[in-house]
Amino acid sequence: MTDKLNKHRRAFVKNAISASTLALVASSGLILPQRVLAHWPTDAFTADTVEDALLALLGQAEDISDEKVKFKVGSPPKYAVNGASVPVEIETALNNVQRIAILVDKNPNPLAMSMELSSDVRLPFKNMIKVAEESTIIAVIRADDKLYRTSRKIKVDIGGCA
Repeated sequence: MTDKLNKHRRAFVKNAISASTLALVASSGLILPQRVLAHWPTDAFTADTVEDALLALLGQAEDISDEKVKFKVGSPPKYAVNGASVPVEIETALNNVQRIAILVDKNPNPLAMSMELSSDVRLPFKNMIKVAEESTIIAVIRADDKLYRTSRKIKVDIGGCA
């Protein structure tokens, strides 16, 4: 009888210690995804203009010709019925792509997405973004430590940003 009671007591104490340790770590903010899993560029995501977001995230970028980067926005292209889910697709002939960022000119926060790529990632890259109103969508690509940008205009029936 006492062996069974001791086993239950040990299990209870073990679970209580585990739960309190997890609660302590969670309350300290150490297991928030933005801090543990990724670098969070706060200045870029809270910028008011495309230029400020671009400078905070990457720096200056030069325009690139359409034959090096294929950038599609909307379905059909250049049009979105609902701005809450606008498809974007990026494909490039550039080598050693290190980062991709998508910015929306007239959104409350222009930086819609930024992603650092490893050599294991293959393009084309497809994602969905929110667009507040008719505006210019800008794709910025860092490849071989150089920045390239291209843009597309899109019309939106229903805005996706509050």
